[in-house]
Amino acid sequence: MPRRETLRLLGMIPGAGELTSRLSRRRFEPLDHAPTIQGRTGEIRRLMMRAVGCESEALSVKANEWIMRTMRRQCRRVDVTAIHAYEDCSLYQFEEARRQGKACIYDMPIGYFRAWQKVLSNLGRRYWDWMPGGGHSYTSHTPLEQKEKELALADLVMVPSSFVESTIQENVDNKVIARAPYGVDLDFWKSGEVRSRTEGMRFVYAGHLSVRKGTPLLLEAWKKADLKNAELLLVGPWRLADRKRFDLPSNVRSIPPCSSVTLREQYIESDVFIFPSFFEGFALVVLEAMSCGLPIVASQSTGGQEALTPDCSHVLPTGDVDALVESLRWFNNHREALPAMSLAARRRAERYTWANYREALSKAVAPYV
Repeated sequence: MPRRETLRLLGMIPGAGELTSRLSRRRFEPLDHAPTIQGRTGEIRRLMMRAVGCESEALSVKANEWIMRTMRRQCRRVDVTAIHAYEDCSLYQFEEARRQGKACIYDMPIGYFRAWQKVLSNLGRRYWDWMPGGGHSYTSHTPLEQKEKELALADLVMVPSSFVESTIQENVDNKVIARAPYGVDLDFWKSGEVRSRTEGMRFVYAGHLSVRKGTPLLLEAWKKADLKNAELLLVGPWRLADRKRFDLPSNVRSIPPCSSVTLREQYIESDVFIFPSFFEGFALVVLEAMSCGLPIVASQSTGGQEALTPDCSHVLPTGDVDALVESLRWFNNHREALPAMSLAARRRAERYTWANYREALSKAVAPYV
């Protein structure tokens, strides 16, 4: 959580503008004067490793270990009455909280891992040649028994969407669950004007380019749709087999992760946001795109489907390539509908604010603190 002075100094370094902009997303002014404990050395090391292309899940595991050890110590303070921690980095402090009779509030930003294992098994067979490392599927570096223990210790489970809630209920009995949908910064994510185009059309996707996010499905549908005078922009890190990167259609561009400012510019220059994920929690990029006035094409597993209505989106069965082809063609053939859908998307996004999220979260945890 960099301070304003840190960001100002970084911004003075030649070539560090993009990094500074990305780091600025971590700063939250209301917490400027809150007591914080940060593992700056470890995080700087992780960022440097990522910058030179050496990022690995092992670094995240070490960061989670630091969080758990630190929170376990803080849990012993007499003024602490409850622990609020996230999946994969909650076990140590939850065990300590249980010993001291303090509440454990578990935040699950994505669907339950048991449900994901079932989805992954099917994806591994369907897209084995897209998996990185010559067919190896993604695995969690957090021991599965740790995930189970964390959830078992939780007095309250916070989820962002009905999708996440359903994955827990289908696999675990008798857990108290509360829902707090995420929000969007409406002042930052905005387009300024409603687009109306007759020539050229751009579909945009943002997020990891991976099997879980539905990238192979999207590219398959894009080829089948065979749209004329249209392009697809993919924004995010490539997490697929390297050889697939060189087989993209001529009207598909892939660019690396970028700052919020640059991503907003890409949204403003686009017409439709597309997000065919197989497994999510509550995709913030969907809200951000809607706030910028982009109609949405998304799967039923995006987690944020509660925010999507027919006047601003197409919500498709998860993994249905034919439905995705049909939706791509529909938007390309009905460009006159985009201005009205754009306005509807923005109006819908305005219902999802961080103030509403904080209110829902505060109400849910009140009995435990």
